[in-house]
Formats: sequence, structure tokens, C-alpha cells
Amino acid sequence: MAKKKDYGIKEVESLINSYSERVESMLREESGDKKEKSGKKFSCWAVLENDEYVPSYHTIEGVPSGVYEISYNPKLSTETLKKQPFKTDELYSLPSDEIIDILKDIDNFWNMREQYEKYKFIHKRGILMLGEPGCGKSGIIQMVSKNIIEKGGIVINIKDEDDVERFSSFIPSFREIEPNRPLIVILEDIDSIAGEHSYSISRLLNILDGVKQIENVVYIATTNYPEKLQERITNRPSRFDRRYKVELPNKYIRRCFIENKLSKEDLEKIDIEEWVKRTDGMSLSHLKEVVISVIIMEKDFNETIDNLEGLKKTPTIKGSGKMGFGN
Repeated sequence: MAKKKDYGIKEVESLINSYSERVESMLREESGDKKEKSGKKFSCWAVLENDEYVPSYHTIEGVPSGVYEISYNPKLSTETLKKQPFKTDELYSLPSDEIIDILKDIDNFWNMREQYEKYKFIHKRGILMLGEPGCGKSGIIQMVSKNIIEKGGIVINIKDEDDVERFSSFIPSFREIEPNRPLIVILEDIDSIAGEHSYSISRLLNILDGVKQIENVVYIATTNYPEKLQERITNRPSRFDRRYKVELPNKYIRRCFIENKLSKEDLEKIDIEEWVKRTDGMSLSHLKEVVISVIIMEKDFNETIDNLEGLKKTPTIKGSGKMGFGN
């Protein structure tokens, strides 16, 4: 029996082992075992060192534009990009200063790559949005994501500390394959990812302006509780270069939102001046609920407003009497 050649390359052995189960499955299919056949699994060869080759899946030069999360695939023992559903319909750009400024800032950034190179700066941008819950930060993120996807870029969503670890591990490989792809990284509720007692804050800071930095990227973070963030997050250009406070919608924006959501027939049935007046101080989330309750669920407008104003009070069951569906 021929002696097995020892290449001494751990990476090659690990990759071969990760594919072994699927290679065996492919061979079973070729020998006539059709019971679990689910179509062609391999379509080309992956080239390793020392003239070794392993079966590989279908390959593409760049991932399709879209929103992704970085997940871990236990069968391949590696991180992967997993595409997420993203609905771009019905997105309406409200005439707010924050939306206009952020979109202009990002568009201008993509056009300044040569200038960054000229002055020997890393081509990256950081934007931090502050604001009360429901004031429209997520809507701005959707608009920004829609714009970059339409231009061929991709969006990566980081939602917790585990995602920070995966991103740090995965992004060098991504940039090795696609060094020039426009990339937006979303960090919603960054206070839950990089709060005062978060163990991942050092890793995140390393991504933003340490040795793990990448180019052609915009980081967009949001928080409802900026007081929970350390100053090295909130007051450090090169991590987050611009800070925007997203205000509650003013009278003009509330009117625009209502007029955009309601049909001509709906608008004829309501007193829009009363709607605009009674929703003063409410967020976009509140406005959405007004439309759903009154127009879709056909509830009384005054009752809906009273209920929404009641939500401002801290809920309690102390001394509230009976509770339950049967009452």
C-alpha cells in the first residue's frame, strides 16, 4: 500500500475534511444511490496548494446586491454570508433634514474615493443616529440600504455581540474577494452591542479604526439611549464622523406622512387638520398606528388618540383590578 503523502499543511487538511462528507455523498449518487439526490451539488474544482483539488460548489465573482447577515455554517466549519429578505416597496423619503443630510453625506462619500487616496486616508465613513424610539431611524436605514443596493452594493447587518465576532473574522476574506464593493454595515441599537459592560466593545473599536479596518465602507449605527455609550464611541471621529439627532416629526412631516399613506378617498373622509394637530409630539410609529387603527381597523379617531397617549404612562398592574381576556 502506498504511503500517504504528508504535506504538512493544516489548512489543506482542514478544508479537505470539511468537504469529505459531501464528496462521499456525490460518489454514492454516481454509483446509483438516488434516494437522497437533490440535484447537482458540485460544479467545479477548488484549487489547493501542491496540485490538490477538491470538489466545489457553483462559484460567482461577486455576491448579489442585497442585505446580508454573517452566519456560521457547521458543515463547512466557516462563516458565510446569508441573504436576508428586504422589502424596498413603499419606502417614502419624508422631507426631513436628517434624511436629506444623511443621504447627501453618503452619496458624496462614494464619489470621493480618489480624494481619500490622494490624502492617504482610509475610505470609510461612520454615522451615528440618535433619537427617541419610533422617530424614523430604521426608516432612514431602509432608504440608505435601498440606495446602495440599487447601485450594486451590499448591506451587512450586525445585531448582537456574536455578529461582531463573526464580522471581525469574516470581513478580511470578503475584502480579499471583493476589495472595491461598496459596503454598508448596520449597527442598530449599538448601545446593546457596545454598551458600558459589553465584552465586544474592544473588538468593535478595532473594526472601526484599528487593525481590522476595511475600505469602501459606511458604518451606520443607531441608539435610543446615547447616555449608555462610552465617549470613545460618541466623541471620536474616525469611528463615527457624523452624529445626527433624528427629531420627532414636525407638523409638515406628519402631514406628508398621512397624505402619502392614505388614498384620495380616505383623505376625503377625515379632517386632516385635526389629525395633524392631535398627533403633535408623536413619533412615526404612532402615526402608523393611527392609520392602521382608524383606516384599516375602522376604530374611532378620538379613541385611538386617547389610547396612544395612554401608552406614554408606565404600565402597572398594581391596584388595577381584574385583568384578562374574559373581562
